[in-house]
Amino acid sequence: MAYIEGYPPQQSARSIVKHIGFMMIVLSVIIVFLLDFSRSWLDQLVSSVVPIMIILSLMLYVSFKVNPTEWRRLVRRQAYLRSAELDRAIADEILKLDDEHFILHDFVFELFHIEFIIVSRGGIFVLGKTEKTGPLEVRDGILFQGGRTLETLTGNLWRVCNLVNIVLKKGYQIDVMPQPVLVVPEALDLTVSCYDDIAVVKPSGIVPLVRSRKRDALSAEIAQGFSYYLKQRYASRS
Repeated sequence: MAYIEGYPPQQSARSIVKHIGFMMIVLSVIIVFLLDFSRSWLDQLVSSVVPIMIILSLMLYVSFKVNPTEWRRLVRRQAYLRSAELDRAIADEILKLDDEHFILHDFVFELFHIEFIIVSRGGIFVLGKTEKTGPLEVRDGILFQGGRTLETLTGNLWRVCNLVNIVLKKGYQIDVMPQPVLVVPEALDLTVSCYDDIAVVKPSGIVPLVRSRKRDALSAEIAQGFSYYLKQRYASRS
């Protein structure tokens, strides 16, 4: 049976509390440096509010990028619960793979959030997901679900795959392009099975997809070494 690094997730808000605390400290220091006692408080407020808002926005953006799950748990509870439910369905299925498959969950890879990544001799599979239940359709070459575009999600899937490909070329001297996979809820009527070379599957379709790939895409040594590299450099910090 396969093992999933990072699943089940730790039920702790400690990380996001640290982020918020750090931002408050930084903002306090900035405000102190901006104080000018020779000017009125109103003048200082007007001149300081713009740079403070810009700095705060940047810090919030970076914090969300490196810890999206905890932010979703904090500010979008229902969306987080739907996401966690789909994570369980995905994990239940990919645990059926054997221990030659190395799986990591919920970490940030060069500012891109990875839901699941499967590394095996059959190749690398980058899994993204949409927990919404609206129907899928392709309009004007763009994937929609329930009338909302999934362009950002699908675009990020390919960006992660290309980044992984670059790392493999530079670090392991092999040219292997990961397979992007979009996972939808099991109850959804699957009307689109492939979009822009992204496989679209339900949780029950992940294992058959992985097993259908040839066995010699990666050597056992490279598969294990690359998985360890991801775990040590990225997953252990998430």
